[in-house]
Amino acid sequence: MPRRKKCRKVFLELPACEGTVEFTPDELEALRLADIEGLTQIEAAELMGVSQPTFHRILKEARRKASMAVLGRADVRIVGGENVMRIFRCFNCGHEWGEPFGTGRPENCPECGSANIHRGVCRGRGRGGRRGKGNCGR
Repeated sequence: MPRRKKCRKVFLELPACEGTVEFTPDELEALRLADIEGLTQIEAAELMGVSQPTFHRILKEARRKASMAVLGRADVRIVGGENVMRIFRCFNCGHEWGEPFGTGRPENCPECGSANIHRGVCRGRGRGGRRGKGNCGR
């Protein structure tokens, strides 16, 4: 039988957070890999293509911002996603190219003009088959 919970004294003043908390895609990816997927920092850093100390700095800042957003009841905004690419592939000619997030789905292949295009697989990562997550251009 587990012990009863001890009564704790907590003096909590919720901080008043002005405006919005801005996350970068790198910070969101670090939170996802470490806290949701449960990967170690070494594994997650390898998947993101950065060193472990760099991953630690990104994760530390992301957790600070997440705490500010939750406790301060601030709005959350994602900024700086122009360097994160989605990979597309034409099934007619085999051409692959990248498009930044937020630009919409391309209508046709830039090489042959075919509409038979689909999202490509993110290459260069340890797990393979991760579609559209992370910066594939590195």
